[in-house]
Amino acid sequence: MRCIKSFLFGYLVIFSSMSEVVVLRSSQKDRLIDEINRKLNDDTRKVHLSIRPTINILASILTAAQNVKSITCPPSLYERTPRKIRTALDKIGIDFQALLLTPGRPRSHPNWKIDKVYALEDKGYSAKEISDELGIPLTTVYYYLKKE
Repeated sequence: MRCIKSFLFGYLVIFSSMSEVVVLRSSQKDRLIDEINRKLNDDTRKVHLSIRPTINILASILTAAQNVKSITCPPSLYERTPRKIRTALDKIGIDFQALLLTPGRPRSHPNWKIDKVYALEDKGYSAKEISDELGIPLTTVYYYLKKE
């Protein structure tokens, strides 16, 4: 299964058996359940929730995709999921785990460029010289230097 690099906060991401990813963007529970019913099918095996799993959401997933074997959510939401829900999923043979996917916007500068910022600073370059040398905005150079 391929790695997902996208904004995940407030989304429900569904992995099907064919590595197809369906992102349901509804923040309203009723609209989310409608989307689950429209977009899930019996081929769906793994589901990643990026919102707190509720009984209604899980019931909709299990109704629309009866062959689901695994449901995951971020660790912060997993901890807040009631024990009754975790136990019920375990009893019906569905693996429910915490899974941290990389959230947020991807970096706009590759790691080698960020490392070069630090290397040039060690050589005595000023922030302005680093900015000009690497083609990185001056404010970004200051951000990385302050972060170090």
